[in-house]
Amino acid sequence: MVLIKRKPIIYTPLPSLSTVLQPLSVTENQPSPAPGASGSVDGEQAGPPIPADADNDDEQMERLQKVFRGEFEGAQGNVGPGKGKKAGTKLLNPLPTAPTTHVADGASESVAQQANGNGATSTPAEGLQNGEHHANGTAEEKPVHWRIWDRECFYLPETGEIFTDYESFVARVTFYQQPLYSCESTAKSNISFYKAYQSELRETRALHTKFPKQLKVPVLKAVQFQIEGKMESLVESIFERFHNRFFDDERVFVDVEGDKYLARIVKTFPPRSRASTSSDPITPHALASDLNMPSEELNELDDPMKYFYNVRLIEKGSEEDLPPDYASNGRSTTGDEGESWGGSVMEVQADKISRERTQFSRIMLKRFFKDCLTRETAVYSPWLLKPQVAERYGLPMEMSEEVKQRIAEYKERKMESRKREREERLGLNQPPPEVEAPEEEKPKPKKIKKEEEKPVEEEPPKVKKPTIKYPCDDLLLEYSETVDQPAGRLKVRPPLDRSLPFGDQFEKFLMSWSFLNAMGKPLNLSAFNIDDYEQALYHQDPWTSPTPLMVEIHATLLNALIRDIVAGQPPVGPITLTGRSADNDTDYWEGKKGATAETLRPIVEPLAANWNQKFLKVSDQRKGWESALAGCLWERATLDTLPNYLDNILHMTFEDKPAPTRPTWSTGPANVTAANGLIPSKPEKRWFTLHHTSKLDIIAFLIELVAQTASIRDYMEEETAALTENRKEQIEVKRECRRIEAEIVALIPKEEGETAAADPDAPKSERGTSVDPSVNGRLENGTNTERDELESSPALMDEDLSELDPEDGPNATAASRRRAMKEKAQEREAEEALRLAKAAEDRARSKETKQQAAERKRLNDELAQLSTRLRHIDYESRAHFGALRARSLASDRFGNKVWWIDGAGSSPLMNDKGQITFGTGRIYVQGADEQELEVMRLALEDKAPTKEEVEKRREEEEGGRLRPGEWGAYDTIEQLQAFMKWLNPRGQRDLHLLKALRNWQSEIEAGIHKRRVTTGLEETNEGDEPVKKSRPVRKVVAAGGMDRNDDEGGGFQVWKNRRAKDK
Repeated sequence: MVLIKRKPIIYTPLPSLSTVLQPLSVTENQPSPAPGASGSVDGEQAGPPIPADADNDDEQMERLQKVFRGEFEGAQGNVGPGKGKKAGTKLLNPLPTAPTTHVADGASESVAQQANGNGATSTPAEGLQNGEHHANGTAEEKPVHWRIWDRECFYLPETGEIFTDYESFVARVTFYQQPLYSCESTAKSNISFYKAYQSELRETRALHTKFPKQLKVPVLKAVQFQIEGKMESLVESIFERFHNRFFDDERVFVDVEGDKYLARIVKTFPPRSRASTSSDPITPHALASDLNMPSEELNELDDPMKYFYNVRLIEKGSEEDLPPDYASNGRSTTGDEGESWGGSVMEVQADKISRERTQFSRIMLKRFFKDCLTRETAVYSPWLLKPQVAERYGLPMEMSEEVKQRIAEYKERKMESRKREREERLGLNQPPPEVEAPEEEKPKPKKIKKEEEKPVEEEPPKVKKPTIKYPCDDLLLEYSETVDQPAGRLKVRPPLDRSLPFGDQFEKFLMSWSFLNAMGKPLNLSAFNIDDYEQALYHQDPWTSPTPLMVEIHATLLNALIRDIVAGQPPVGPITLTGRSADNDTDYWEGKKGATAETLRPIVEPLAANWNQKFLKVSDQRKGWESALAGCLWERATLDTLPNYLDNILHMTFEDKPAPTRPTWSTGPANVTAANGLIPSKPEKRWFTLHHTSKLDIIAFLIELVAQTASIRDYMEEETAALTENRKEQIEVKRECRRIEAEIVALIPKEEGETAAADPDAPKSERGTSVDPSVNGRLENGTNTERDELESSPALMDEDLSELDPEDGPNATAASRRRAMKEKAQEREAEEALRLAKAAEDRARSKETKQQAAERKRLNDELAQLSTRLRHIDYESRAHFGALRARSLASDRFGNKVWWIDGAGSSPLMNDKGQITFGTGRIYVQGADEQELEVMRLALEDKAPTKEEVEKRREEEEGGRLRPGEWGAYDTIEQLQAFMKWLNPRGQRDLHLLKALRNWQSEIEAGIHKRRVTTGLEETNEGDEPVKKSRPVRKVVAAGGMDRNDDEGGGFQVWKNRRAKDK
């Protein structure tokens, strides 16, 4: 839906039927009497009332279109567009032509249809039964009750709005042409309604084209009539249900030996268990569309991992690479015509198939559901398909009785659950105390009875304290000595440094510095730190004024305004004047010594006429920027936007008359007459004497003008696009990191003993040596003689030694000895073979482990490079986002905002040497708004602490409490770490702030340390690169690089603008 100021468009309601229909009187509806017939025509009876309007816009539009086409029953139309013929004399043509619509040029759509050539139209034979006709052969006419009002109406096809007058139509079209809208799909802003409408239409078509057509019907069928509070939960359920279920004719990726190939599913085979239990053809994944069935039960009945798919590989460059038709559904009917399959057919299972992420993912599902689903605002309302979507895919819109009963039971269960939780929270469901039957006793006196009942009545009911789940709201979380103190958390926040420059105007000072650094590229202004900016504003030495920093700031801002005028843009005004006229009544202004606007006019008007005629060039050393500043203030400033601008102009163009001396040629009367003790002066000689707050007000006013120029808007659009690209790259890098981490995990052996046994760095003596008997001819614990004996008597070894008699003398003894030697030799050979096999296995494993170690090292190096790239992407994203607006890190438990604005926009966080730089070198804290804190307290409803309790906690826990809007700072690493110890991660706001500080802690601490070393507050740590206190000369950085002016130690006097250009 097209949005205006992030809110949906409220369309003009369709006109009522009463605006296009007029009731006919009875006499006008009846035919004229025959000549000579008597009839009373003294009065007219009113016809039936005009039909009621429809309940919704779709039905109302259909009724109006029936009126326009002449198909509305009982309505009589005019001939022509109301010119020439008398209105209301003829019926509409039964076969009306299409209405003439000219929306583009603002022409009207006539609600009456053109008649035939003779001005009459024929009437159909309606209302006749069984072929009956009148005696004269004419068809019977149906009664006519209303006349269609022949008037022009104006139709907008983009919105479906109909206007009955041209003024409303033109006003609406003009409103739609203003750049007030934004596209919900692409987040493009400041565009007209028509561009936003076309953009959303284009994105919707692209969405329906990318989404797999085979999945549309099963997915939409599954979500129809589902009750789910958040769409994210519905998306998660559908994704888990269908991510491993595939359908015929679907384009997928097939994993073949580690490589993925594009393929198309030719045929799907359900599990054999399902195929054997039914003789009818089985629809694949038919049960998956029932989200009410638990996943475990579904997997038992229809396991997606048991499906088999016949897939055919698609050759590169075939027509299969072309995108499918927009929003097509069902199986392809083209067969193999026009396709260049050419690939092989294989049978795979779901674990080898995957879809492309741009076609099926959680993000795509959410976008698809947003376009196809709707839901009423009532609690526990089901998700419903939009009527046009349900009609397109043939899905039911009416709930069955079973679905209605299921939804009713679901609502009842939820309401009962909410009621039970509320009662438990309030302690209303405590069982009543058991009361024993009283024994019969004598009635007691009333006085004693009253005293016994009095304590029972005064006891307050015991309310069960609700269980707190962490993280909870910070206002519900108090400091606990048993939990927080052992964890090292501080109860009192470290005191803040409140000695900030410019007092109550510090926020203006900080935001002006942030803008000048963030917009350095479009302004052609190099970055500078906030300390140099402060000192340059305070500087008033006549011998060294103006400083280079002040010259470049004013010159670049004025050049931006001049560049906007040269480009043909209308003069920009302050944002504070948007929607109202400027009040610049200078007639009542009076400056010092009685000066008025008429005193300034003859001096300043020539400056105002010439300030935008030429650029302030670097080659001319920005000569004349002070006069251009005075002229710009005279032309653009008002008493509303810059209350002291006339005083500042007076100060720059006049000076006090010196004390009278004896007249000389040099002190004689000047050509310009002095007024009220003032004599004219040049702005070049007077600007540096302005008060520092006046200098800051002027710079802030120029920034307010420059922020609306075309160059700044274009730069912000570029930063928005760059931020989008950065996010895409971040997603890709994270995906690559997950892939590499998975590969590293796959290289780790399953058993810990394998790694120790196959250590490639172990010495050979520890891993064992291989013994080759054919080389050394010797076995361990054996001799060559024994082996020779065994090898020299093969015949004896083959004999059946069991037949020898042990009493046969020496022959039996020799045979027994040989048999024993043979058994020992066999044992030794088996042991040696086992040892040799183990040694070979160890050698192979050692070789494999070396390869795994090398592969693991390569993967770890790639992962380290990707991690570094991710960090740089974070830096770039912070810079791009900081160019769009200044944003605080987060808020603490009491709503105090914490700011760290280094590294925003054109001010890089790292210099060209890869070192962290600093802009502010501090963490700023802004006092909480009392109203915002009250809103946070009231949001807790019945659990909310009282206002007095919150005030007491703030007094106890906030060390040096800030007033609303007051600023403080932490400028040491110790203060930052103590502040982080004060934050409690069990609270929601503190946890969010603590995560943000930990994410940037190394950069924040590096900036704080570098600033303190640069300003001489700390000494350089050992191992740190020495920071020069003065470095007036620095090499020129290549275009497009990080050209931060890194002369931190040089100060504002030696600062140079590396981005300076003549235009």
